[in-house]
Amino acid sequence: MPGGIAWIDTGALVALASPRDQYHARAVALAQSFAQAGGRWVSSVLVLAEFHWQMLRRSGPAVARSSLAPVLADPAYRWLDVTTAIVSRAVNNWLERFHDQDFSLTDAVSFELMKREGLTEAFAFDRHYVVAGFQLLQ
Repeated sequence: MPGGIAWIDTGALVALASPRDQYHARAVALAQSFAQAGGRWVSSVLVLAEFHWQMLRRSGPAVARSSLAPVLADPAYRWLDVTTAIVSRAVNNWLERFHDQDFSLTDAVSFELMKREGLTEAFAFDRHYVVAGFQLLQ
């Protein structure tokens, strides 16, 4: 797997941080290969908020808080801010256009930011990325 820049989704972050997650071993192996090839992650503060919520729900406040510091401090991650204009474009370009899909607002914003950043691959265990026309990192 070549290095480069890929989007990282909530599910991948949770899998990396949660040894009991069904995708943990696969996520760790993929992330290690990507990092060894010089890969870098991009995501949004909405994904970061979802990650914190998932960790809070699964493991409690202490684990949720301690899960944030490593990804915020790691230079391999770039966190994009989300404006109201981006949310509006995401609603129009993804939620309205794919009205028959159950994309979340975070999904739609992720797709919009991926398009803006010229990203084609996502580290995700979520088929929504494929439906939206992106590739899953393998």
